[in-house]
Amino acid sequence: MQEIQYKTFSLKTHKKNWHLKSPNVCQFELTFKCGLHCKHCYTDCYNRLGSTRDELGTKEVKFILDKIHNAGVIWLCFTGGDPLTRKDFLEIYAYAKNKGFIVTVFTNAYSMTEGIADYLKKSPPFVIEITLNAVTQGLYEKISQVKGSFEKAMAGIKLITQRRLPIKIKTQVIKDNFAELGRIREFVEKLGLNFRPSVFLQARLDGNLMPSSLRISAQEVLSLNGKKGAIKDDCGLLSPALASQPANNLFQCAIGGGDGVHIDPYGNLFPCICIREPKINVLKENVEQARNKILTWVREKTFTINSKCKTCSIRNNCSSCPGKALLETGSLERPVEWFCELAKADHLYKCQ
Repeated sequence: MQEIQYKTFSLKTHKKNWHLKSPNVCQFELTFKCGLHCKHCYTDCYNRLGSTRDELGTKEVKFILDKIHNAGVIWLCFTGGDPLTRKDFLEIYAYAKNKGFIVTVFTNAYSMTEGIADYLKKSPPFVIEITLNAVTQGLYEKISQVKGSFEKAMAGIKLITQRRLPIKIKTQVIKDNFAELGRIREFVEKLGLNFRPSVFLQARLDGNLMPSSLRISAQEVLSLNGKKGAIKDDCGLLSPALASQPANNLFQCAIGGGDGVHIDPYGNLFPCICIREPKINVLKENVEQARNKILTWVREKTFTINSKCKTCSIRNNCSSCPGKALLETGSLERPVEWFCELAKADHLYKCQ
């Protein structure tokens, strides 16, 4: 059997599904539950019993997995909250693997156990992506807002690395941990991994602006690569919007490309992680039909107010989007000033 590189396989599959207008990727929020209550987390507003009580059961999750598999999805990301907090996580994971999905798991490692780690060793995911925002107990627990969480999270990382499972560690850069990024980088690189900081924060799904207040300054963002103004796309710091849409179209990002689907813990398919309406429950409706309705809504959205985003000359260099704007300003069309400052600072550097 001829072997091909993963990148080649991925590109060919994406191109095929684009041609067929089928989804490739699903980001499935299995639960909003998480053992931590991180200050910057945009979903923590739903990390409570009242929100998690009515989440999908095991049979319902499997039913949706069947549906998205039939729709053509290959890459599946289990996220949350923290999917490891579900008692049936391994049952769901095994079902997805047996369906043939290429599975990624997002977690903070706080809820990793020997049993889960041992099972994943026998049936590894494509990758486990862990968020690690500090490597000292005091700072970690200041951010996580849970006493004793540092020791548990570090133990979880150890369980994963001891079994040599595929792992990535990412760091959410906030005001609290900016001074400790050097220590985090050192810890991550000692594990043989790349340091992966992200500066992007959005308000919580209920509109709470706490995460937005934790952003570092534009100049601090520009300093992250060790020299003024240097920003590399592979650090995940700036991801310029796609410029293929007409200028009046509100969405200039990949959301309109139709490459993926997002599903929440209740079975609703929705536009993106920041935009939860319109939503269509795929327990009751065909995935392809639901996706097409959402895409139609996205592609038909145009500017209705005299927003400066519409005529901004560096719009394609800005990492804001209608979703972030909605959470922070209550409008899909209004600018978020922090992103304006960041785009201007980066543009000025590149023009020097």
